[in-house]
Order: sequence, then C-alpha cells, then structure tokens
Amino acid sequence: MEARTPVAAAARGKIFKAPKRCGRGVPEITNAYKDKKCSCRRDKAIVFCRVCGFHCHGRIRLTCEQHPRVTFLLDLSECPRCHTSAFLDEYKV
Repeated sequence: MEARTPVAAAARGKIFKAPKRCGRGVPEITNAYKDKKCSCRRDKAIVFCRVCGFHCHGRIRLTCEQHPRVTFLLDLSECPRCHTSAFLDEYKV
C-alpha cells in the first residue's frame, strides 16, 4: 500500500507530520530535551498520567535523533493503567 494524504487534508493544504514520540497519540514534548540531540542517556524521572493519576519511576519513550533504531524496553509509551499516551508527564526527581 502506498501512503497517501487524506483528501480533506490535501484540499485544505494541511499535511500531518509524524511525531517524534513512539506510541499512541500525539502529545506535546516539553523543551527539556530539545537542545540535546541524544535523548538515550536521560536520568530516570517520575512519570505521571494526568488522566488516571498513575505514577511511577521511569522515563517516557522518545525517539532519539542520533540513534533512531535504539529502543529502551522499560521506557513507557503509554500509561499501564488507562493506556493513554497523550497525557503523560515526566518530572525530574
């Protein structure tokens, strides 16, 4: 199958760009890692879900610009409780 832009979006001149973050949803990424090109060696933080209130120690899964094929298996791409990814926040300890 070939990738096509939806007709309604093409007619309006709006094209959707894929996010840098893996998983479901298109959340906003904070500017904490914007200056750094490699996000692989981030410290653990507290990950908080704004939907259900779940929190744990870990990191939100991000795609690294320098190492796009590297995946850290313990990084969270969605909330383990309510399975949303658009409302995950990361707070430094």
